[in-house]
Amino acid sequence: MKRHLTLLATVGLLAAAGFWGLRQMPASAHGETRQAAAPLPQTARADSPTTSQPSHPVALALANTSLAGTTVPADLVMDGEEQLVVNSGTRAILEYFLSLSGELPDEQIRHLIRQWAEKNASPRAASDLLALLDRYNDYRLRFASGDFAASSASDITDKLNQRRQLREKVFGADAAALFADEDRYDNFSLQRHAILTGDMSDAEKERAMQTLHASLPAHLSDQYRQQQALQRLQDTEQSIEETGGSSADRFAYHQQAFGDEAALRLQSLARERQQWQQRYQDYATQRDQILTSGLAGNDQQQQLEQLRARLFAETEQRRVAALDRLEEPTGE
Repeated sequence: MKRHLTLLATVGLLAAAGFWGLRQMPASAHGETRQAAAPLPQTARADSPTTSQPSHPVALALANTSLAGTTVPADLVMDGEEQLVVNSGTRAILEYFLSLSGELPDEQIRHLIRQWAEKNASPRAASDLLALLDRYNDYRLRFASGDFAASSASDITDKLNQRRQLREKVFGADAAALFADEDRYDNFSLQRHAILTGDMSDAEKERAMQTLHASLPAHLSDQYRQQQALQRLQDTEQSIEETGGSSADRFAYHQQAFGDEAALRLQSLARERQQWQQRYQDYATQRDQILTSGLAGNDQQQQLEQLRARLFAETEQRRVAALDRLEEPTGE
């Protein structure tokens, strides 16, 4: 039993260590519908309240993107001089707009951030947010080019420390506030690993785990439960597939685990993903024919744009173009 718990602890911690990794990709090309971001605790200056609703020009700009129908997940916090006060919500705001990378040009994303911040906070806070955006983009580049992923249980602590050192180097005094939630979750993961691999009885480990879970803030506790539920769902679906199960078997599992309504939604989502994948594969075949046709570069680009316009809606065309860019050779 202890050996089994130790194995689970190692696997769980490795997954948690990567949970907070930055994975900035273009909007999904698999047909998922983006839901409104879960709201973070919001604190604004009492005499200058902000709102998480996008300003009208921003809402119009987002209407034809994968963020259509969603709201900015947090409010900007200002001090008495209308300067930006950095917290975890500030990072959530940046991630929200940066999720449009690949759909919109970087300069347009930057303009949207400024518009939203000036409308919902102040010009000074907007300027502060854009300065933070520059540092955040620098951090993401450094993070992506570095080796911060734990490959085994033995180097998890070292990798977490390296990540924290990078944050402090880039953000200085703002690092602790900007990554407060991530630090709490990292500490939770390390303590969880220590409990499950420690020299305690199963009953003692269970009590220690209950105490540890109770120490998490409510929004992180909910996030952890959602992560665990998603992992169980993925593991079970993979097991069904590996053992030759059919779509009916998956539906039966979803029905038993989540009820009729949720099972139908998951079934519909799987069907939409499959249809999208088939549509994109059909497009990719025709795209490759154009790219190998020997036409001049401008003619190729024109035919590709015409092909996307014929096969995809306007919002889908940007996603397809972003996915195509990911498949381009890097020249390395």
